[in-house]
Amino acid sequence: MRVSLGLISSAFFLLSAHTHPQQNSSPHKVLTPEQKAYQQRYQTWFARHQQLQSQAKDIFDRETVHEKAGDCTSASTTLDFNQCFGKLSDNAEESLKEFESVIHELLVPPPQPPGVSPPTHGPAGPSLSSTQLIAEFDNVENSWRQYRETACTAAYHQFDGGTGGRSFQAQCDLTLIRNHLRELDIIYGIALHN
Repeated sequence: MRVSLGLISSAFFLLSAHTHPQQNSSPHKVLTPEQKAYQQRYQTWFARHQQLQSQAKDIFDRETVHEKAGDCTSASTTLDFNQCFGKLSDNAEESLKEFESVIHELLVPPPQPPGVSPPTHGPAGPSLSSTQLIAEFDNVENSWRQYRETACTAAYHQFDGGTGGRSFQAQCDLTLIRNHLRELDIIYGIALHN
């Protein structure tokens, strides 16, 4: 009798648990209009951020594929080399401009939650604002372009005014642009890959 009474009370307990589910002990959090607006802004920023990262990867990969394929392998005359390296250099320059534009956009930080200010100081030093990061990036690019101009002019001068100077200058441009894409990928890797 005790066993059957225990079974009946267990069955009653299980049955009542299914017909009367326990109420959740923690109340459902209701977001304020400011918090809802922040979530929407963040989701929009995050979607754009991922889109930009994908675009940067496509640009970088496209130029890497071109480089691995070999440059001007079918060129046989000075004119062929001039035209081929000139075209490749122009295409690489366009890729670089696209890559720079993407990095510019990626340097814009996510929106801040309501009532939270962006950090001004980290454990190792000051945090730059978005405006300061972009100005720093522009300075890096301007300095690099001056270096490239000087270096590739020097490459041209190695031919003492000869006809190969133009293609060697374009080859210099092409090489330095591709190297710079790799440098930017390292320097701005956090923005590009995280």
